[in-house]
Formats: sequence, structure tokens, C-alpha cells
Amino acid sequence: MTSSPVKSVVTKGAENGILLVIHGGAGSRGKHSTPERQAQVEKDLQRALDAGYAKLEAGASAEDAVVAAIHVMEDATEFNAGHGAALTSDGIAQMDACLMGGDGEVGAVASVHTVKNPIDAARAVKEQTKHVLFADPQDKEIKDWGVETRDPSYFITEQRKQSLIEAQTNGDEWEKHGTIGAVARDAQGHLAAATSTGGITNQMHGRVGDTPLPGCGTYADDATVAVSGTGIGEAFMRTVACHQVSDRVKFAGQTPLESASATLNDIEAHRGDGGLIVLPAKGEGVIAYNSEMMNCGYKSPIGSYVQG
Repeated sequence: MTSSPVKSVVTKGAENGILLVIHGGAGSRGKHSTPERQAQVEKDLQRALDAGYAKLEAGASAEDAVVAAIHVMEDATEFNAGHGAALTSDGIAQMDACLMGGDGEVGAVASVHTVKNPIDAARAVKEQTKHVLFADPQDKEIKDWGVETRDPSYFITEQRKQSLIEAQTNGDEWEKHGTIGAVARDAQGHLAAATSTGGITNQMHGRVGDTPLPGCGTYADDATVAVSGTGIGEAFMRTVACHQVSDRVKFAGQTPLESASATLNDIEAHRGDGGLIVLPAKGEGVIAYNSEMMNCGYKSPIGSYVQG
């Protein structure tokens, strides 16, 4: 079988300088895509880059930067995360998120329903508990963590309600519309990766994808790379995609582009497609995808780039 061609964008920046790379989902544009919606996506991607990069310029950590970028996208309704998350088969937003630092410390949440910014809950797990992953944490736990919440209705938009109706009426095809992610390298050379999602429209209640699973949809190691993925989560889990990218760099000596391309070919062999953002400890980062499109961008001391 011939693999789909991998499209890529290579970042521009200093060998060891600060750098932020983000994605807002990969897949197909879909029949509801309009020039206006595409322009809004690009605007929100740029806002996310500006927010995260401002942290790096101020000397903050890579973790601070990726969380700041994710906040903007979780609050923007065009992306499948936070406000505007995809809806499950029973019409609720069921969100996952993960934050991992290059030191190997990681926190994640799955199936949260009331957390305004799921990435904050993931960070709270990382910094305030001895665990890595919480599934459907109790309201008391979320309150004790100091994480902001909203009524479940806050996350449901008319656009996502219509997507659910169409999926349940016309067939349950994979729908990919905006899982978000960010990877950063700070002034001290440390890496971080963060990913947040609402999953897949019309997914079964309780389904968990790759996003909150360290090594599958999110991974960071100061010795190799920080990675965040988007696409068909089941294929990312079957291939342990983000950890595979790191292993290819570490053990096979591949470049970020070579490792991302080979991993995407493996994802395709496991009935999936999507995209990866990869940022090495030294050198340029890469955005790679084998789907029709990928919302993405980067910002460095040299400039910024946005693709919506």
C-alpha cells in the first residue's frame, strides 16, 4: 500500500532559542467550512501564539507558555476543546487534556464535564497530586485544585449540536475538527507539550482517546523532543505515536521531520491520519500531517506563521 504524502512546515528560529508551535486540529475542512470561519481560525491561532510567546519572551517556563496558548484555543469556539468541544452520543461535552514537561513529569484528565479550561485540571493533577491521570474527577477534587468550572451547558454550541444531529442522522463517520495542542522550548532549553480535546462527535459515552495518554497524544523529553498530535485517536494509541517520534529521534537518529513522517505512515497503516507538531531540544521544529489540512502555526524570534 502506498502511503499518503506527508505535508510539512519547518519552523524558523535560532538553534537554541525560544520557540512555540501550536496546532488547532487536522483532518478535512468539511462541508460547513467558509472563508469567514477559516479567517476566524487563523485569528485565534495567532492570538494563541501571541499569548504563549509572550510568556517565553518574559522568561517564563515552557509549561507556562503552552498552557497560555491552550487557554486561548480552549476558549475559542472554532476548536474542538473547552468551549465548543465535540458532543458525545448523549449530547454532552466530555473533555480530555494532558500537560507534560521535558523532565518527564505529567498530569492528565479524562472525561471532565465542567472544567472551563481542561488543561488547568491536567496541570493541577501534575502539580498537586501524586498521580498522573484522573478520569471524571469529582467536583470536590476540582474545587480543591482551585480550577475554574462552568455549567455543562457552557461548552455546548449550536455548531456542535448540529454536527451531532448530522452524525446521528447521516452516519457515524470520523469527524476531525480541531483538537488543539502546543509545544514550546523556553530560554533555559526546557521543553513542554500540551494537548486538549473534546474527542469525536457522537463518540460513545466514556470513550477516551489518545490526548490524555502520555506517549500517545502528548509527550515531552528534554533529551529529545516535545510532541502533540491530532487526528484519529485510536490509531495514535495503537502506535504510541508521540513516544514513537521521540524514540525515532533518540535511537534511530532521525530528524524531527523524518520521525514525524515515519510515525504518520505507521498511523495510516493503523487506519488513521492526522498531524504532529514536533519541537527538538535543539534546532528547528516541524509541523507534519497526512490529512487534507491542519490548522497550525509557530512563533520564534525571527517571526510567526499561521496556517488555517
